[in-house]
Amino acid sequence: MTIYLIMFLFAEIFAFLSVYYNNRVNVVTGELPLNIHKWNRVQSKFWLWLSAMPFFLIAALRYRVGTDYSVYMDMQIPQLLRGIDYKLKYEYLYQAVIKLGMAISGYQLVFILTHLILLFFIWKSFENLSADLCFSVFIFMFGAFYNTSLNIMRQSIAMAVFMYSIKFIVRRDFRRFFIMIIIAFLFHKSAIIFLPLYWLPEIKISDKVAIGSAVIVGILAEPIRVLIVGISNFTGLYSMYFNSQFDINNRQWDFALFNFVLLLMILYIRKFLSNQEPTNTYRHTIIRRENVNIFESTMFNLQVLTVYTSVLSNIIPNSTRIIFMFSVGQMIYIPFIVQRIKNNTLRRFIIATIVAMYLVLFVRLILMRNIGDTRPYHFISMFNF
Repeated sequence: MTIYLIMFLFAEIFAFLSVYYNNRVNVVTGELPLNIHKWNRVQSKFWLWLSAMPFFLIAALRYRVGTDYSVYMDMQIPQLLRGIDYKLKYEYLYQAVIKLGMAISGYQLVFILTHLILLFFIWKSFENLSADLCFSVFIFMFGAFYNTSLNIMRQSIAMAVFMYSIKFIVRRDFRRFFIMIIIAFLFHKSAIIFLPLYWLPEIKISDKVAIGSAVIVGILAEPIRVLIVGISNFTGLYSMYFNSQFDINNRQWDFALFNFVLLLMILYIRKFLSNQEPTNTYRHTIIRRENVNIFESTMFNLQVLTVYTSVLSNIIPNSTRIIFMFSVGQMIYIPFIVQRIKNNTLRRFIIATIVAMYLVLFVRLILMRNIGDTRPYHFISMFNF
């Protein structure tokens, strides 16, 4: 576990430096020579990408960390290379990653390329949409997204591509959004679930409906399962998991309680505390006054979907994968929503509370349950940390 904490510490230091230089670009505009502004901008971008490097190195240097690492290395990649038809298992773009990695070097390069792609899209989404890079990096780590990516690698790439594509939802550019979702689909077929999310900002959900519908969804779990199974059998997506060893009627209480409480906090902030113009968002992201409501509606509705999948986890096989597909939006939504709180003392208290919630979630998922088998960490050289 120590290696993960050291990795996170370095990433946060680099993220802080990126934010520091970015603030110098935006706050002192006109007070310094143009070449100094350009240098600050270069510095900010340099530290931004360097903050991804600790995560990349730990992913690149690991050995048999994550359940799917061994599955890929011992069975699926060798079968693909022997010509066994894995088109339904490995989508075309990931087949290309495997063949490229194996042609140049070997198994380890496949895993290196996987996280190179994954982290590129996540950090581009941070660059485009995060009002607070340090907070986004924190949630990436302690929301268990990083540890999960060491296991469900293809699906995590699809999630990362979707995160990047949110910018096209905000800009109402369906053509580019559609192209990005097709790219995500070619890494993992589950990405097709992201396509209807383009219309999320058009759905208006009141506070009472958001809370009440989550309860109703939990009550109607069994009829909803029948519907989901029917759709799955018709499309062929995810059908292999129903009535399999993964279909064990296990409600993920950690996710359900965490995401429901987080939704309640978001509702409270939106109703009573969201009284400050999100100037940090305008300075640090591509979001502007004319589309900030589109962004907020999209991300709020995405959190509602996260709650739905969490309370339905007992009827969804391997439900943690589906929950993460929607909860990835928290990495850019939570930094946005808390910086709209005008009162500094109250904002710090809310942030501290959310931080504590993520730390508890991380302890439950990674330290206690070790989901995805990412502990203990093994370097390629076989040293353990």
